[in-house]
Amino acid sequence: MLRVFHHYFSAKKLTFFLAESSAIALACVMGAAACAALFAPAGTQPPFSEMWPTLLWLGAAFVVTFQFTLYLLDLYDLRVAAEDRERGYRFLKAAGVTAMVAGGVMLVVPLILPVALPPGTLLGGAMGALAGTLMVRVSIRALVGAPDAVLLVGDGLKARAVASAIEAGGEGSYRVVGMVDPRKAGEPLEKLAARLNAAYVVQAADDMRGANWVESLLSCRLQGRRVYEAAGFCERVLRRIPVQFLRASDFAFADELTVSPLRRALKRVFDILVASVLLILAAPFLLVVAVAIKLDSKGPIFYRQERTGLGGSTFYLWKFRSMRTDAEKDGAVWARANDDRVTRVGRFIRRTRVDEIPQVFNVLMGEMSFVGPRPERPVFVEQLKQQIPFYGLREAVKPGLTGWAQIRYPYGASVEDARNKLEFDLYYVKNGSLFLDVGIIFHTVRHVLLGRGAR
Repeated sequence: MLRVFHHYFSAKKLTFFLAESSAIALACVMGAAACAALFAPAGTQPPFSEMWPTLLWLGAAFVVTFQFTLYLLDLYDLRVAAEDRERGYRFLKAAGVTAMVAGGVMLVVPLILPVALPPGTLLGGAMGALAGTLMVRVSIRALVGAPDAVLLVGDGLKARAVASAIEAGGEGSYRVVGMVDPRKAGEPLEKLAARLNAAYVVQAADDMRGANWVESLLSCRLQGRRVYEAAGFCERVLRRIPVQFLRASDFAFADELTVSPLRRALKRVFDILVASVLLILAAPFLLVVAVAIKLDSKGPIFYRQERTGLGGSTFYLWKFRSMRTDAEKDGAVWARANDDRVTRVGRFIRRTRVDEIPQVFNVLMGEMSFVGPRPERPVFVEQLKQQIPFYGLREAVKPGLTGWAQIRYPYGASVEDARNKLEFDLYYVKNGSLFLDVGIIFHTVRHVLLGRGAR
């Protein structure tokens, strides 16, 4: 794992992405140049020195378009990419979308800019980009290697919880090769780790009293293996902090929680800029939505609801009204799938997340940040604090319009969902930065485009 501005991300995925970018660009330029030479009438082919700026722009266009489409189809999830290699369904879909987009762009660009593509260039570029991507996808295992072996020190509830988390969120990059209790093991831990070729050794025992395990873990470290406690492994590799492994001291001694005045000011400026741009761009569409809500059902256009914010303070969150006015006549309830309280227009604006856009006013007023844990209603917060350890730590940062939990976990409507989402929120509380905020906003665009996590 690599770490940039406190945020951990996969070195394997970065290697795969950069290799594919290079392959697409190089193969696209070569294919375009070859087809330009093939299709050009004799004696009319321009010299390469004149063509290369256009070919570079063509290569860049294919890199951006193709890789963004692959990203939308989850083909940078290494597990999905490996599975799709056999059938190629998602890959072919991405190739088709890229060809249509690139073709449309190339038809429109000459009408706007003085760019002339020699005959056959677009076809050659598309074929080259496809060939380059296929070459990388076929050799994915050679590029990223086999899944890293993880040896869990422990064989109880804690170890099984870590194994389940690896299976659910490891994207096929990690595999558990053993769960062992050092008190019962027939061979020293360091020898077992060497025999299993474990890249990671994770201390995940429920109770280590009476076990001489520290020296063995140190030996594993000196062998070059990465040794973590369960919480540290989940934070670095799975980018979540399981509450069942968390101790108050883990946060009390975390330097990342100390936010400087400069960092706080930069985040505020970032929030204002992003919220203002979104409001300006969406303003015409929001007017249409407001009229549609008014025509669809009786009641106000906007809906105000009390939420819990920074430090436990409360504020009123703004949303477009998506439910009937009598939706909570019997009291507050969790949102649910296929909720019959939702209006016709409400169903659309919920699926597309348009109902959330008025929260930019909460961001501009300083009650929310653009990125942060989603604000919950005070009545639910009090219930969840009693049932979920460390739930109050979410209040250490401002709530956000989108967040790490929103892009990493599906829509939740239960205490167990709230517990799982908290683990991602705690990761953000500890490791949040403007770098991570930009990444979350980028991922949120995909969720909105694909209608994920909305009810």
